[in-house]
Amino acid sequence: MAEDAPIPTDGPKLARLRRHWHGMQVDLVSELDRPFGCYEIKDGVAHWRKERFADYVRRNRMSWPRHESGALDETDQTFREMAGRYPQIEPLRELRYSLSKLRLNDLAVGNDGRNRTPLWAYGTKTARNAPSTSKYIFGPAKWLRFLITPPAGRVLVHRDYCQQEVRIAAVLSGDAALLQACESGDVYLGIAEQLGFLSESMSEGERKAVRALFKIVVLGIQYGMGARSLAILTGISLSEACEILARLRARFHRFFDYTNRVLDHAGLRLEIGTPFGWYMQCPSGTNPRTIRNFPIQSTGSEILHVLCILAERRGIELVAPIHDAVLAEGDLDRAEDLSRALDQLMGDAAAVVLRGYRLPTDFQIIRPGERYYDERGEAMWNTVVKLLAKRERGVA
Repeated sequence: MAEDAPIPTDGPKLARLRRHWHGMQVDLVSELDRPFGCYEIKDGVAHWRKERFADYVRRNRMSWPRHESGALDETDQTFREMAGRYPQIEPLRELRYSLSKLRLNDLAVGNDGRNRTPLWAYGTKTARNAPSTSKYIFGPAKWLRFLITPPAGRVLVHRDYCQQEVRIAAVLSGDAALLQACESGDVYLGIAEQLGFLSESMSEGERKAVRALFKIVVLGIQYGMGARSLAILTGISLSEACEILARLRARFHRFFDYTNRVLDHAGLRLEIGTPFGWYMQCPSGTNPRTIRNFPIQSTGSEILHVLCILAERRGIELVAPIHDAVLAEGDLDRAEDLSRALDQLMGDAAAVVLRGYRLPTDFQIIRPGERYYDERGEAMWNTVVKLLAKRERGVA
C-alpha cells in the first residue's frame, strides 16, 4: 500500500533541508534552547548537558521521574509524558529528538518525491504495523509531516478515529458508563464529570486544567496505571491520585472486571487472542499491563486490517495507514466525495470488528499548495523553515 501508492512529499524542500541540516542544528539550538539553557555549543557543535537540565527542572520546581540512581529520566518517552503535564517543554523535547535521532538522509523518499517503505504488517505483538521509524515520514519528528503535500490535480484526505482506544475499551467490556463518557463529545471531560471533578461554575481555565489532568487519568483506565505513577505524571498528591483511581474503579467497574477476566484467561491458557485469530503467548512472568492492554490494541489493529481490505475492494487509494488513521489520495475534483467515502469505509470497518459499533472520525483535506498539518509540530516546522531561508540567504 505505502509501496504501491506511496506518500507524496515536497521533494525539493526536503533536498534543501538535507543540504543545510548539519549547519542548521546549531541554529536550532540557538533559537529554541534560549528559554531552557540545556545545551552548550562548543567548537560549532551543540552538546546536551545533563546538569543544566537538572538545574532547569529544579529552578522551575518540576516533579520529574528519576532512575534508581537518582538521575533524571531523560528518555524520549518520559519527555513525551511530561510534556503533557508541562507543555512549555514540548519545544525542548522536539529539539532533543530532532538533534539526537532524526536522520534526514534515512527518510525513504525517491526521485519522484514520494515516501515509500515497507510497513511490516503484523510486526508487533498486537498485530500493529511496524514501519521503520527513520524511513517512514510518520515515524520521526512530527514537524516533518509538513513535507506531505499532494501533486497538481490531486488531493490528500487524512481521517483518524476519534478517541479510538477508550471507545474500544468501553465496547469490549460492555461498560455503559464509559461509553456514555465517550459519547459526551469529550471523553476526558465526560469522565471528569462522572467522577465529580467538573462543575458548571468552573472557569474556562479551570476546565482546561481538569481536561489536562484527565487526559492522563484515561491512561490509568487503559494501562492499569498505579497511584504513584499518576501522582508523578500529574503533579497531584499521592492521596489525591488514590482517590481518583478509587472513583475510577467504582464508576467503571465493568471495565475493570473485564480486564481482570482478561488477566485470568491469559494466566490459565498462557495465551490471549482476538476473534479474528491473532494470538500472543503469555508465559509466566508476562507483564500484566501488556496483557490487559492487548485486547484494546489488537482490536485497533484488526479494525485497520479490515479497513485496508475494504478500501481495496471499493477502489479507494490508501497511501498510508497511521496507527488509528489513514491517508488517502484521489482526484482534486472529487475531494469531498473521497472524504465522505473514507468516513463510511472507516465506520464500516469498525462495525465489522466491534459488533456493529461505528467509531466516529475526524478529517483533514490537503489540496495542492497546502501541507499536512499537525499542531504538535507546527512551531518546530515554522522555526525550521525560517532558519533554512536564513541559511540559504547567507550562502547566496
